[in-house]
Amino acid sequence: MNKRKKGFTLAELLIIVAIVAVLVAISIPIFAGHLEKSKESVDFANVRSAYSEVMMAVMTEDTSSPFYNNGIYHKNVPLKQAQDGWTTKMDNIIIGGVAYADKDHWLHSPKAGGTCKVYYKNNAVYFDWGTEDHINEISAMDFLTKEILENILPPDYRYSVINSNEPYNQKEGTQKFMDYAKKNGFDLADYGANTWQIYAKDTGINSILSNPSIYWSSVTLEDSMIGKNVPVMGYRDGKYDVYYAKVVQYNTGKENQYLSLENDFAKVKEGTNGYGGSATFQFKNYDDAKVEYDKLLDIYNEKKTVERSDLSADLLN
Repeated sequence: MNKRKKGFTLAELLIIVAIVAVLVAISIPIFAGHLEKSKESVDFANVRSAYSEVMMAVMTEDTSSPFYNNGIYHKNVPLKQAQDGWTTKMDNIIIGGVAYADKDHWLHSPKAGGTCKVYYKNNAVYFDWGTEDHINEISAMDFLTKEILENILPPDYRYSVINSNEPYNQKEGTQKFMDYAKKNGFDLADYGANTWQIYAKDTGINSILSNPSIYWSSVTLEDSMIGKNVPVMGYRDGKYDVYYAKVVQYNTGKENQYLSLENDFAKVKEGTNGYGGSATFQFKNYDDAKVEYDKLLDIYNEKKTVERSDLSADLLN
């Protein structure tokens, strides 16, 4: 008599497959959670290291340190974590004497692939894990330094305006900046700059601005806004300007048309370049400029435009 080899029946195989599927479904989230916690542990270690570097420069008053810029010591730490927020139990987390519960110095929540800004200001250390409503002083110095502008533009690059809404292949400067931003994992929109212009340095006869600079607005441009003015802030040579700019359309009717800010707002008041514009850099620090910008933004949100008469008297002096 022939004996049949014993094996699994179809029903048994289906049960085994179902059990394996359940085990996989249970284990993957657990594994992912442990992996994310390990990434957060690496981030904490890197931030602690950055804190030590920044504080060493502070204690030695090393103004030649790469962590020193315009009176503030700071360093950006790219984050490894792949999820927004925290998976680690944060109650007992302390870095550099700053606890997670200290919301005056432990700022915001992290973003996947984001950055933690470690900085020392007004005799206190801060850990900024997220974004703010507007570009803050630290962020402006991080993103708008001469070093960054030199990295994204070749030394012989002629005067040009790099616009946030400009098509990627519009100009070499725009393309280089977008590539640089993507490579370094930052987006000015994360800091409230929904519309911005970067001015490259140009020594040519038609130069508007003699040094690299940026203007930005928290207002997102739409076709219905063409011809209207939006509030802007500017940063150049360590000072801040608050003014407004007209929304205009460039390359109208062409495939590469886009909305941007009219360049006139960047023409300096002193008239040394022959333009005789009325915008000047009024403020030495971001906080004072932000107060005036928010006033102008409130007016814009009510009227959907701003005019010269809406500027405070201090801005017109």
